[in-house]
Amino acid sequence: MRKLGAAAARAGGELLRPLSGRPTAGSLAGDALLWAALCVPAVMPLVVAADTGGSGAITPLQAVLACTLLAAAVALGRPYPVAAGVLGVGVVAVNPAGAPALIVLSYLAGRRDPRVWPAAAALGAVALGAVVFSLGSAERLFALPGLYITIVFVIVLPWMVGVFRRQRRRLADSGWELARRLEREQEIAADQARLRERARIAQDMHDSLGHELSLIALRAGALELAPDLAEHHRAAAAGVRERATAATDRLREIVGVLREADAAAPTAPADEEIAAVVERAREAGVQVVLERRGTWEGLPPMVDRAAYRVVQEGLTNATRHAPGAPVRVLLERGPAGTVAAVRNAAPPRGAVPSRGAPGGRAGGHPAPGGHGLIGLAERVRLAGGVLEAGEDGGGFAVTARFPAKGAAPASAPAASPTSAADRHLRAEHRRLRWRTARMVLAAGALAVVGMALGVAGTFVRMDSATLDPADYRALRVGAPAEEVAAELPWQEYDSAAADDGSALARRLDCRYYRSHHGFLSGGFTVYRLCFDDGVLAAKDALPELGEPPA
Repeated sequence: MRKLGAAAARAGGELLRPLSGRPTAGSLAGDALLWAALCVPAVMPLVVAADTGGSGAITPLQAVLACTLLAAAVALGRPYPVAAGVLGVGVVAVNPAGAPALIVLSYLAGRRDPRVWPAAAALGAVALGAVVFSLGSAERLFALPGLYITIVFVIVLPWMVGVFRRQRRRLADSGWELARRLEREQEIAADQARLRERARIAQDMHDSLGHELSLIALRAGALELAPDLAEHHRAAAAGVRERATAATDRLREIVGVLREADAAAPTAPADEEIAAVVERAREAGVQVVLERRGTWEGLPPMVDRAAYRVVQEGLTNATRHAPGAPVRVLLERGPAGTVAAVRNAAPPRGAVPSRGAPGGRAGGHPAPGGHGLIGLAERVRLAGGVLEAGEDGGGFAVTARFPAKGAAPASAPAASPTSAADRHLRAEHRRLRWRTARMVLAAGALAVVGMALGVAGTFVRMDSATLDPADYRALRVGAPAEEVAAELPWQEYDSAAADDGSALARRLDCRYYRSHHGFLSGGFTVYRLCFDDGVLAAKDALPELGEPPA
């Protein structure tokens, strides 16, 4: 018993917990428009009754009470959608014309509430209430199956449509979340590639600076051992040697921390020239041509090492992804800056990328998932240049452009405040809203055109059967039918609706026309003209046939 009480308490707490937080200005405006739209069918019978002057199907109190309940339902629609649906049932009980509002509220309950059991419990309570209400009358009891069918079409089906829409939206959101996660993973991988390239730069710095510091320490040691050196100069040389040795050890420790644990030892000399890389590639069987323009000596170390890495990476990509294709290496230095480019032609037919490039393409393009170009772009950027990589005449080209000496290094790429997946999602939402707006506008335009055509058709049909009262009074009984026909409208009023069933109408050839008075309000007089033997035998005014139905 205690467990049942605890379960009931948890269920009650879950029911009382709102699904949404504080409303926004946009949601309040949308709810106000929704309430106004739902009140229209609820008060329409009252408006029609006031326009026709008859007795309406509902009273003003019912209309006001229905709109009040709808206001409460719309207010509860976001935090408590199932409770709003129950209030919709109350609206229909008070005013049967509020059935469209119940359909909308049932749809919103399925669209907004991810829980099934509150809606099932509310539906069971409504079904049980219908049974209890029907027990007091045999007529209502016989109408219970029809009431259940109405509940299915008005409550259950809209709720199921809302659930389907919610699940579809959830599935779409899951797909976009996966796209954002993959994009973040790619950004992390790109950052790791940049960090690895920076570690390689640190290694290059160690290899070059370490060599220079070792030479400084060696020269200082030789100076320290010079026999003709004064003692205070000998002490200064010893200090220089100790400082250079300490700097070399500290540089080795720092680079050792930056180097990855599984990084392989470098196989190329630290200060290897670009020509040596090209020559080793040529010895390996690559058809490579090196072109130099301008003086390459005196190049800044960072630019020289970056150009070296561009050539090295370009030759590696060409060997992996386009085996057998000729390669052209261009080194150009001029007043505007320095260019290092590697271009490979399209591979010959039948060439297969090497196993070292699992993502390689037969067209000689690096795999899109590779990070070699990302690290290379980072090194070129740190050297103040810009890297360009892409298709080139069926092959592939990697080009690095460095500004003239003294140019400031390129700034780090700015992080995008929003991911591409989010931007694409917002663009899709804008397109969807625009399509929906166009559909609504098109439907509204079609409705307006249809109503206009209907009103125009009705007006033309009625006007073409209207006989002016002055013309009716001018008609003479006994006048020839041809003379009378010249004064008559070109179309008759609906004789089936105006036939009075009199003996005169059965005996003679009678035609019916309507007067123009009371055209807008719906009331008019029916004129009956009966012909016999080619003359006008009788004419009568029948106002009772033109009265609008109650």
